[in-house]
Parts: sequence; C-alpha cells; structure tokens
Amino acid sequence: MKSPIFGRKLVTWIMAVFFIHVLTLLPYDISNAIGVRKTSDMIEKEKVLKGKLSKHPDDHVSITALGELHWENGSRKVAIRLFKKAMKIAPGYPLPYFFLARAYFFEKNPKKGKVQFDIFEEKMDILIAEDKSNGIFYTSCLSKMARLFVTRNMHDEALRIYRKIAELEPLNQRAHYNMAVCYYSFFHNRSRAYKELKIVMEIGTDRNLSDKAAFFIDYMRNNPDSRYTEDFSFIESGD
Repeated sequence: MKSPIFGRKLVTWIMAVFFIHVLTLLPYDISNAIGVRKTSDMIEKEKVLKGKLSKHPDDHVSITALGELHWENGSRKVAIRLFKKAMKIAPGYPLPYFFLARAYFFEKNPKKGKVQFDIFEEKMDILIAEDKSNGIFYTSCLSKMARLFVTRNMHDEALRIYRKIAELEPLNQRAHYNMAVCYYSFFHNRSRAYKELKIVMEIGTDRNLSDKAAFFIDYMRNNPDSRYTEDFSFIESGD
C-alpha cells in the first residue's frame, strides 16, 4: 500500500507566511532578524543578518534566521551548527529546536529529530499555557512535524500530534480529517475514521474538505478492508 500522505516529495515548508506567523506570535523580537526575508534576495538577507551579528554576536534570533537561510541555500551542516549555537545561547528560545528537528528528519535521522521536536514541543506547551495567541504558530509547526513523522512511518507520533492539534483547535477540520486518514490507513480503524470524518462535515467551514470527507466515507463503504485499499489516503497540509 502506498503511503497515504501528501504526495511523493517533501513540501518546501518554511515559507514567507510561516515567518509572518513567527514575527507576530513568538514572544521574542525577531521581526528585525527575519522581516528582511520578504523583500530581498538571499545575498542581501545574509548581509543584513551578518551585520546584526557583527554588532551583537549573541543575537540568538539572528543566528537562527541565518541558520535557516543557510538551510535554504543547501548548506545544511552550517545551518545545523548555527541552530545548535542559538540553542546554547538561548536555551529557552523554541525555534532552533524545531528547525534542528526538521534538519535531522531530512538527514534521515528521525530519532534525533524526535528528541529535538520533543524539546520544542515542551517549550511551546509552556508558552501556550501563558499566551494562547501562540496557538496558530504552534499548530503550524505541529502539522509540519506530523507530516515528517509520516514520511518516516512513525504513525503513532503523527496521530498523537493530529490529536493535539484538534485539542488546541477543536474546529480545525484538517486535523480531524488527517486523524481519519491515520485511523483508516495506518491503524485500520474504520469506526474511528468515520467518527472523525463526520466531525469534519459537521464543522463544515471548508467546503472542499467537507466534500473530501463525504467522498472518504463513501469510499470506506465500498472498500471495507483498508489493508487492501488503493492510494486513496492523503493528508491535508493546510500550508
């Protein structure tokens, strides 16, 4: 059976909108470090960040942004080194743990990736408890990590994260839909999948997802054994 998730290629998923979320929701002043990403090319971004670091060498926000810039340029070893440096300077700053977790997954070391993601999750849980406005940023990160867990066949973790997203945002249709995909395709639990799909349809804010959920239910009725399903399963990224 083919893997029921978002296509064959990993999504390029640290995009401008993601950083806009970071700018407004993380309890750190990172707008100066990352805002330049929206208006200038890679060379200019690197110049600006290095200029900041020449004045403030321990600016963990700029170090993290520079690490992500190197990651985008394909300099993965440099990026990982910078993420680790930012973590050492500011252990409480969540973002480099997230980036490092992603890096390990791309480097085919999901065990190390999970360790870093667990740290990121722990720190973000604390922030969420203090300020709910961090929720949009957090669920975006959770969704991205869940998809990475799926690519490494870590289905228990993926399902756990989609459950968590649904707890944080009970009306998040994609979370419920993706839980249904996991239940049906990975755990062969038709009843739980059906329950989540009904929730998707009841929420109904996204007509396209509601239609997919209805099609999914119809598909299950006509294909009772999920172990022999075609490549029907797919997870909604929401990016």
